[in-house]
Amino acid sequence: MPDGDGVFLVPEMSPDARVRVFRRSLSALEEFEGFEVDAYAIITDRYVVVLDTMLFPDDVAVMMQSLQEELRGRQVLCVNSHADWDHVYGNSYFTGMHAAPIIAHEHCRARLQSAEARNELADFQKRYPIFASVALVPPAITFIQGLTIHGGNLTIQLLPAPGHRLDHVAAWVPELSLLLAFDAVEMPIPSIENAAGAPYMFATLESLIALQPHVVLCSHGKTTNPQLMQDNLSYLREIEQRCHAVIQTQRPEAADLAHPSKLINYPFDEVIAGVTAPVDRTFYEQVHEDNIRAITEWLMG
Repeated sequence: MPDGDGVFLVPEMSPDARVRVFRRSLSALEEFEGFEVDAYAIITDRYVVVLDTMLFPDDVAVMMQSLQEELRGRQVLCVNSHADWDHVYGNSYFTGMHAAPIIAHEHCRARLQSAEARNELADFQKRYPIFASVALVPPAITFIQGLTIHGGNLTIQLLPAPGHRLDHVAAWVPELSLLLAFDAVEMPIPSIENAAGAPYMFATLESLIALQPHVVLCSHGKTTNPQLMQDNLSYLREIEQRCHAVIQTQRPEAADLAHPSKLINYPFDEVIAGVTAPVDRTFYEQVHEDNIRAITEWLMG
């Protein structure tokens, strides 16, 4: 497998020749050392469907170049799983001479048109010149309840999957029993947006488990194992149980929530005790603290 900075195909992650898995590594910036994100292309009889556009328009160009043979006689569609920067900053590839419809949840469009998104990109471009080519391009086709792409031989069902973000969606391919979970499922642990997102994350994981997929692909974590969905849910249920126990005896104050893992006695080392794959401790330890804080605030209502 290639090391370093760039986009490359990851054939060992694909359950079927019609599903292509692409990985973006970013080692050029010290702050993002070890960063990786996956995106996908699904080739159906009628369409080449690109799912997420990673960090730069050139990332998508690499993907599309590898799909030249499959593009003949097929229309290109693009799907954004949600509006986080590492999933949509390549959207502008699908404008101009490469114009193609971008599909996403209605909330994704709102996020990409927000002042917050503009300010975040301006900050990235100020600190990191490599983001100079990025422009915010919102989806042209949006939905709220769900949307189905009928590709002929394959069907791609776009399902609302909030929790990580309100605009987050998953993609279900029933013919392959394949779930593209994006950031709803993550190795070693998922990330909840805030207290309002906590009940959504529980519901999303339960609904994805109910699909009983044979293969689950997520944007971070290098895994295809469906068991990860149950592991993520069990982890969040453990937080919920420990938070309940604390709240029954005291009402946590802001100072208590500065280090919530201590409040509920659930250290990160216990969370990853059975994990054998390498873990970015700096990042995921903070995710763990944020998850506990979100669930505690949700339970306190």
